[in-house]
Amino acid sequence: MTHSRSVLRLGTAVAIGLATTIIAGGSAFAQGNCVVTVEPRSVPVGGQFTVAGNFGGASIFLVKGANASPAENAQPNATTPLGSSFSVTFTAEASDIGDWTVVGLLPGSECGDSAPLTVTAAPNTAISQPSAVVTTGFFVLVLGVALGIYGLARARRRA
Repeated sequence: MTHSRSVLRLGTAVAIGLATTIIAGGSAFAQGNCVVTVEPRSVPVGGQFTVAGNFGGASIFLVKGANASPAENAQPNATTPLGSSFSVTFTAEASDIGDWTVVGLLPGSECGDSAPLTVTAAPNTAISQPSAVVTTGFFVLVLGVALGIYGLARARRRA
């Protein structure tokens, strides 16, 4: 039995597309159709991050540690009104540095999801001076360019 290259390519593309659909669909189904996202996933102290989800009436917990869960009697850091989605903005504080797990739950159901968050130290905004090596390299570059221009000018005068 002979197969043309175009049929093999088409078959491969269809198989890959089908596999991707099954994997993506299985992943969404496993989350119970409740999805929580955090943007950006890494924020400096003083920076803002937004927690969003595709369900309303959510309780949002900010739990210290990677892959952490809220304690049984924990109070949510925010709650959202009923609806089809939510979006809440938080500001990272100095006491928040480290890895966090953001958990969004729909109370009274098994619908919920979590997303990672990392809070980093505030960026250093001080202007640093270039090292002596960088400064020396800059002067050598300028000297080389000047010598090259001088050599070209001298060669044109001779011609």
